[in-house]
Order: sequence, then C-alpha cells, then structure tokens
Amino acid sequence: MSRIGVLPKQMLRELCSSGHIKGIDERYLNPASIDLPLANEAYRLESIFLPLANETVRDLLLCVGATRHNFDNPLEVGVPYLIRIEGEWRLPSIVYGYANPKSSTGRNGFFCRIVADGVDIYDALVGTGWKGEQWVLARPDYFPVLVHPGLAVSQMRFFDGKSFLDDLHTELAIEQHGLLFDGEGKKLSLGEARRHTNSFLLTLQVGENMGWECHGTRKVLDMSQKDYYDPRDFFEPINATNGRYILHKGGFYILTTRERVLVPPNLSAELRAIDPRLGEFRSHAAGYIDPGWGYGKNGEERGRPITLEVIPQEDMLVRDGQMVARIRYEYMKEIPETVYDAAVSNYVDQHTARLSKHFKR
Repeated sequence: MSRIGVLPKQMLRELCSSGHIKGIDERYLNPASIDLPLANEAYRLESIFLPLANETVRDLLLCVGATRHNFDNPLEVGVPYLIRIEGEWRLPSIVYGYANPKSSTGRNGFFCRIVADGVDIYDALVGTGWKGEQWVLARPDYFPVLVHPGLAVSQMRFFDGKSFLDDLHTELAIEQHGLLFDGEGKKLSLGEARRHTNSFLLTLQVGENMGWECHGTRKVLDMSQKDYYDPRDFFEPINATNGRYILHKGGFYILTTRERVLVPPNLSAELRAIDPRLGEFRSHAAGYIDPGWGYGKNGEERGRPITLEVIPQEDMLVRDGQMVARIRYEYMKEIPETVYDAAVSNYVDQHTARLSKHFKR
C-alpha cells in the first residue's frame, strides 16, 4: 500500500470530525471522495472566471455581472451560474483536492467546474493549508436543468501526494487483479493493452444499440428526480451499421468503451483528456472512478465498461475499436472501508452506454 495517495472514506470522515471540514454529513462521503452539496446561494453570470491567488470568489461577483438566482427557476441553456458549496473548508497543510463532475451530472451535458478562493485553476483546492469558500460554475448545454440546495453535482477527491503506478506496479496489478478486460471478460496483459505515458488508451464500441444522441431540447430536467424521465424526451438511441457512425459537431453523445475496466480496492482511477492528435473532441465530462469499480463485492467481477460523454468539435466518422479515451490509475493511501461495488450505486450493473439515474430504463 502506498504511503501517500488518495484519501479513503475513513480518512475523509476524520477530516470532518477534526473540524477541517464542517457542515458535511456522512451521506456525502463516498469510498474515496466527498460529494459537494449546493448551498442556498446562487447567481446568474455574464461570463465564467477564475480568481487570482489573492482574490476570493466573492471579490469578483460584480465583475461578472452576477444577479441572484431563484432555485425555483431552472438554469437556462448556455448561461453560466455560480452556486456556493455548503460547508466550511480548512485543509491540513499537506492535503490538497481535485474535483470532477458526478457521473449523473456529466451524462446530462451539464457543465460544472469548481472555483475556490485564491486558486487560479479550476477544480482544485491547492496551496498550503487551503481554506475558504468553494463554488460551482454550472452551465446546462443541451436542456434546462433544475437544481436544489443539498443536491451534489460535483465531488472532490483529497490527496497527500501523487502516487501514479509505474510500469512495474502496473504489471503487478494486472497479474494480481487485472485492470482492463475485453468484451468477453478476458484479462488484457500489459503487452496487449495500449498505453500512453502513464495512462491506458480505451477504445469505442460502435454498432447496434451503441448509445444515445442529444441535439438539445427545451424540456426541463429536475436533477432531484430518479428513474423518472422517458429517455426519448431528451435523447435519441443510436444504431450503427457496419461498425461505423458519424458524430456531428454540436451534438452530445452517450457512448461506451469496448474494454471492461476494473479498479482494485487499493487503487482509484480517472479518465484524462484525450490527445488532440487523436481527434478534436471531448471524450468525457465526469471521469473519476472509485476503488472497487468492476471488482464486485469480493473480487468476483471482471471489469465493467465505462460510459463516455463525447462532444465532437467537428463532424467525425468513428469506427468500432477506435481510440477514444485514456485512463490513469493511482494508489489509495489506504483501502476504503467500503468499495464502489459493495455500496449502493446507480451504475453497478452498467454494461452498455447508460443514461443518468434520472431516466427510466
């Protein structure tokens, strides 16, 4: 086990009980991340922004034309909003954090990024002993979205150091558990899996029932609803012939990897931005994968496909087996007390391109 790495649930609970994080209760703690609940303070903006190192987010409200938003009204398509994150945050000196949208956020084309006091990059809490307010910059891109205080659209992981797997430990992890499997559940060896620096490359499944396409609608999606909406009110199913399909600029696509991904309990993983030399598109909106994904309760599973949120920047033909994403593994500081497949989750039986939990199946 790594001496540094991603903090597990039991250590996140310690940050809360020690007073470093206040106002965040147990229901927001995941195997290796904390859901970031929305507070009852939101603003409609003229533009997105980043604070400089000596600025708070509140310092900039006038600069971006902020006007108070009423949570009874949906967020408009294409309009940025700023919503405060609940809680009081004061990190230990060696702890830092990185955020991702939650899966059920990304799968709805709901753009979310975290901005924090004095941090001049998105989705990060960095700096020795960072403290201050966190906010989420939110923008629905394909249909209006209704959110409520207490709802979490992003999650934060905390670290006490970088602990990416080197070549030796990658090979050992493959031998012990497996990391990637083919569609039939056959473990891919280090030589069979394609790699780029410290990441594995993942490929696209193209064929019958390959996913969903959204060009936009005026229908409103309430993020508090579950198993509620008819998918065809927001998305169109995709059936490709001859293992090929054209993705159109301006569209939003829910697709899936051919590979089945497994994250052992001692590791976590994250989808990384694709190299632009492979194409001008965004391969995912969310991207964090908890320890225990595709592992089963006791190691009996052999991975699970990853759902992708693809946004092309130009019309592009895609074919079955085309490289589409990359994934990077790193060590947990400790094995979490609960892993993903043993917890209550909406995606433990995901074997196709799955829409968010808000849709009927």
